[in-house]
Amino acid sequence: MKTVTRTILYPATALLLGSAFSSCDRNDSEVVTPEKTESQHVRLLVADQTSTAVHLLDPKKKAQESFQASFGGATLYPTGSGRFAAFVSGANNSVEFFDSGIEAHGDHAHTKGTPKWALTKSAAVKPAHFTVQGSSIAIFGDGDGKLHITNESQLHLATTTTAVPVGSAHHGAVITFANNTYAVSDKATTGATPWRVKIVNAQGNEVGSPSGIAVTNIHGNATDGSVAVFGTPQGILKVQSSGQQELIPYPASFGSNWLSSLSYGASAKTFLGMNATAGLHMVNPVAKTFTSLGGITQYTRAVYDAAGQDILVLQADGKLSIFDGATGAKKIDKSLTGLLPDVATVVPFLTATKTHVYITNATQGKVHMLDKATLAEKHTFSVGGAPSRIVMIGADLSGEGDH
Repeated sequence: MKTVTRTILYPATALLLGSAFSSCDRNDSEVVTPEKTESQHVRLLVADQTSTAVHLLDPKKKAQESFQASFGGATLYPTGSGRFAAFVSGANNSVEFFDSGIEAHGDHAHTKGTPKWALTKSAAVKPAHFTVQGSSIAIFGDGDGKLHITNESQLHLATTTTAVPVGSAHHGAVITFANNTYAVSDKATTGATPWRVKIVNAQGNEVGSPSGIAVTNIHGNATDGSVAVFGTPQGILKVQSSGQQELIPYPASFGSNWLSSLSYGASAKTFLGMNATAGLHMVNPVAKTFTSLGGITQYTRAVYDAAGQDILVLQADGKLSIFDGATGAKKIDKSLTGLLPDVATVVPFLTATKTHVYITNATQGKVHMLDKATLAEKHTFSVGGAPSRIVMIGADLSGEGDH
């Protein structure tokens, strides 16, 4: 038999208790902020430092799945739509693609099957540079001097990428313009110099007049689709899709240092240049200026978040800082020394969505999920092994479309 217990409050008692609850629990000026949860279509893909283990994390459900890549220690890149991620293994002449099974459509997303490996693989020799523009994908093979081209729409249909010769084999750089041309480094066949950048079409033919600007080295590149920037010892080489080129000199304070790594933040619409000695600088190729980011000269990792809006900087002392990618203003910083081992010895990788930061902990086999506004830890994924590279794929959206 089910027993029901009722408590009867007589009027006087009820009045007293009601007053007590009102005075103790109610605060008309208090605003309760609901805890932020991750978007339902966000996925984190994590590659192991040495093994072929791959982990797909669903932070909304606090769930994970395991897969196996062809090779361990790959570098990960999201495609333009965010649906796929490329696993680039230069040492093994391999590029393969993983499908999140989630496709973004403006303000909502669709589930497209289950997470799995795509059909397409690339046989580029020593692939090292990966570039996307919309659904277009291009990989530069350092060992064969070729562009290896494909499109997201072909990743479940074609077995391989299309190889396009564009010059001699070298440790190069490439970006894709929105007009379907490519700006690619071109190195002299003998000797160390000169280097230049040329623009080619999808058939590998140079378009426009060759540039007369030559430099002694090229490393690092980024683009907004119409303007590209390349790092060189002589300055930032600005290349426009129209074919115009210009060398922007560094500030005198750089000395012999040069920005050899460059990134573009799509939402912030800014470029970030990096150098282990010169530090972090926001590069404005229109105004031709270099602005130090937070005065930081020593860092272990600096990346835009997945949307390209905020800049995450992890310093050697374990401090994590977040900057507004458009203005360079600091939003928050916090020491993570209680969460992570010595970050200077085993450098973590990190990414972020609109609401959370994700950082790998190879020493302890974990991925930490932090609140982006406070940097407080919200969850830890125990994945085992030595989790290293991490990218966000899927969509930072919660709506599910009906078409």
